[in-house]
Amino acid sequence: MKNVILIKHPKNWGLEEEIIRKLVNRILVSKGYRKDTEISLYFVGRDKAKKLNIDYRQQSYIPQVLGFPMNKEKDADAYIRLGDIVICTEKLKYEVKFLNKSLEEILAMWLVHGVENLLK
Repeated sequence: MKNVILIKHPKNWGLEEEIIRKLVNRILVSKGYRKDTEISLYFVGRDKAKKLNIDYRQQSYIPQVLGFPMNKEKDADAYIRLGDIVICTEKLKYEVKFLNKSLEEILAMWLVHGVENLLK
């Protein structure tokens, strides 16, 4: 079975799911997760990102990336469910302009950071 990358996003997010799936799969493979791994990505606005940061980390700023690890062992159905990564789309778009880099570059860095948080 191949890796499963679940994506939830707002309607007006402006990104392509297939590009994100390829990026995440490449990151998972580089970390040794070649198949049978599930990861969830949530793209949210500033308010939701800040609320999650307050609720789960007791931090009151708007984060770029949050990671919610689940499991590094296989479940009964033979999948490893690493967890959830939350990315603030508004901060992503801001950093693209601020750092003068491509969206894919910034997103790739943030996704690596998110996956690494799940693997700690």
